[in-house]
Amino acid sequence: MGEPVRSTMGIGLAEDTSLVMPSDKNQCTGQQRVLQQVKSIKRTKSKIVKNDSLPSPTSPESATEYSEPKFQFSPTTGPVSILSRSSTSTSRWQSIMNSHHTVRRQNGSIYQSVSNGMKPHEPIMNGQKGNLSRARTVKTASQSQELNLVRNKSDSSGVNGSNWAMDAMTLQEAVELLTHPDINQQLCGASFIQHCTYVKGEARREVCQLEGIHTLIQLLKSENLDLQQTVAAALRNVVFKDPKNKSKVKLYGGIKVIVDLVQSTEEAEIQKQLTGLLWNLSSADDLKPELIKTGLVLLTESILQPYTQPHSYTEKLIEPEIFLNTTGCIRNLSCSTDDDRIWMRDCPYLIDSLMTFLQGRLEIGELDDKSVENCVCVLHNLSFKLDKEAPEHFSIIEDSQKETGDKSKNSLFSSKRPKIQKELSFPAMDTLDPEGVSWLYNRKSLQMYLSLLRLCQNESTLEACCGTLQNLTASKHLVSTVMSQAIEKLNGLPTISPLLNSKNQNLQKTAMFVVGNMSRVSNLRATMAKEALPEVSAFISSVDITTVKADDTIATACSVMQTLVVAEPEHSKNVLNRDMIMNLTSLSENMSFSKARQPAGALLYSLWGQKYINNRLKKKGMVKDTFVNPVTAASYKLISSKHLESLKPE
Repeated sequence: MGEPVRSTMGIGLAEDTSLVMPSDKNQCTGQQRVLQQVKSIKRTKSKIVKNDSLPSPTSPESATEYSEPKFQFSPTTGPVSILSRSSTSTSRWQSIMNSHHTVRRQNGSIYQSVSNGMKPHEPIMNGQKGNLSRARTVKTASQSQELNLVRNKSDSSGVNGSNWAMDAMTLQEAVELLTHPDINQQLCGASFIQHCTYVKGEARREVCQLEGIHTLIQLLKSENLDLQQTVAAALRNVVFKDPKNKSKVKLYGGIKVIVDLVQSTEEAEIQKQLTGLLWNLSSADDLKPELIKTGLVLLTESILQPYTQPHSYTEKLIEPEIFLNTTGCIRNLSCSTDDDRIWMRDCPYLIDSLMTFLQGRLEIGELDDKSVENCVCVLHNLSFKLDKEAPEHFSIIEDSQKETGDKSKNSLFSSKRPKIQKELSFPAMDTLDPEGVSWLYNRKSLQMYLSLLRLCQNESTLEACCGTLQNLTASKHLVSTVMSQAIEKLNGLPTISPLLNSKNQNLQKTAMFVVGNMSRVSNLRATMAKEALPEVSAFISSVDITTVKADDTIATACSVMQTLVVAEPEHSKNVLNRDMIMNLTSLSENMSFSKARQPAGALLYSLWGQKYINNRLKKKGMVKDTFVNPVTAASYKLISSKHLESLKPE
C-alpha cells in the first residue's frame, strides 16, 4: 500500500491533501449569492427602520452560505425598494434625515404605525417597485418603537437643511459625511456607502482610495446603535472579495475594534453584521493570524458557548445566523498555518462547543444546514497532522500483544500471508468526558462522524466527515492503526464503502482515501475484502478512461485492490471481471494518468502471480500477456520499491 493520505485546506501542502473550505468556486453569481444570504431583520431593541434593500425574489429566511457574504437589508415594507437607483424610490438616508417622524418606545420593543391607520405590509419579495406618496407602516416581530415616516415622490431633502438626492450624491460626499458632527449625516453617508458597495464592485476600491475604511472603523466606536449596525454592514460590503480593503482593516486596527464590539454589544442585528464582516475578513491569509490571536477566544466565549449551552447562558441568547457567521469565520481560520492550527486546538472550549452543537443536532435530526457543515469542517482541519502536532496525547498507546505485524517486503506483494496485527490498547480514546483536543480522537467522535455519514444529506458535510477519518487514519504512528480498528469495530465500513461510488467526485475521492489508509492494517483486510472490495472493483470497472479528473482516486483504488486481493484471494472470484481488466490495461498504458498508470500495471502483474487468481483468470479466457508484459513488470517493480520506502518511519 502506498503512502497514507491526509487532508486539510492549507496552501503549499502536498498533492495528496484536499481543500475543504468555503471557496469562491462554489458561489453563484453576485446577485444570486447575495439573495441567498439575506434574512429578514427581526430587531430585539429600539432601532430606526432599515429599508435599504434591493428587491429579493428569495425567501428572507435563507442563511448565509459562503465565506464572503455581501450584506443587504431585507425588505420590510411594501413594494418600493428603498436605496434602489431608481429616481422614483426614496433612500434610507433620506428616511433617516426626514424630519417627519415620531418615536415612541413601549416595553423595550418597537411598533411602527402610520397616521392613516393602514395595516402593516408584509415583506415584498417579488421585486416590484412603485412611488411612495404616503406615510409608510413597517412592523416586524419583536419590534417596540413607533415611527411615523412620511415620504413623498418629490421628497429628497433631509433635516438641518440637507438637500442630498440619491442620484446627486457621490461616494466622496458620502465619505465626507462620515466625519460630520451630526449622527444623522453620518448614518446617511454610511448607508450610501453600504448601498454603493453592494451594487458596484469598483465602489469598494473608491472607498479605500478616499480613506473611508479608517473612518468607518472609528465610527464603530460610536455609542449610537443604528450607526454601529449601518457601519458594520457598510464595512462588510467594502471588504467583500477585496484583499486590499481587508488588509486596510487590519492596518487601521479594525480587527480588535470589531471583535470587542461583538463581545460588548447586546444587539443581535449588530452582531449579525459584525460576525458577517469577520467571516469576510477571515478568508484573507494575511489576516488569519491576528484574527486567531485577537478574536478566537472572544468569539468562543461570546458566541459559541452561549449558543451551544443556552441553559448556562440564559441571559444571552444567540441567534442562529450569528452562530452561522461565526462558524464560517472559524472554518476559514482553521485552514491557516501549522502554528495557528496548534493554537486553535488549545483555545479553551472551542472544540467542546463544536462537538456539543453537533451532538445536539444529531439528537434532533437537523443535520443538513450550513452550521453543521462549518463545524465538521473545522474539526476536519484540526485533525490534520494531529499525531505530529499533539504527540503528548498519543504517547501512552501500547500494543497489548507487543506485536504490530509483519512489515517485510513481501507483506503486500506475495501470496505469503502477513502476520496479523493485534488489537492495540489506547484507553484515552474511551474517556467518558473528553475535553478539548481529546475530543478529536475520542470514540464518541468517531461514532458521530459515522452517524453523520449515514444520516446527513449535505455532501459537503459528508466530505468533511470522511476527511476527518482520513486524517485520523493517515499517520504511520500507531494512533492510525487504533483509529482504523475503532472505525471497523463501530461498523464503519458498511457506511463508508457505498461512498466509493458516489457521483460526487470529491466525496468519492475522500472515501477512497479512508479505505486506502485502513487497508494498511493487516487484521482489517479480511473484513475489508468483504465490505469494501466489491465497491472498489465496481469503481475501477466503471472508470471513464477518457478523463483524468479522478487520477489519484483511481491510483488509490488500484492500490487498495492489490492489497486486499493479494491478502484475501478467495474474495476475488466475484470481483474480477473483463471490464475491470480492460480498464486496468488501458490505464497501465495511458501516459495521461500520471498517478494511476503504475498502480494499475502493478495490480495486473500481481494478479497473474497469485495461483488461485491465475486459475480463475484462465477459466475466464484471459491470457498471460495481458497481465505480464514489460509495462506491467516495470510498474510492479517501481511500486514495490515505493512500498518498501513507505515502511520507513516518518
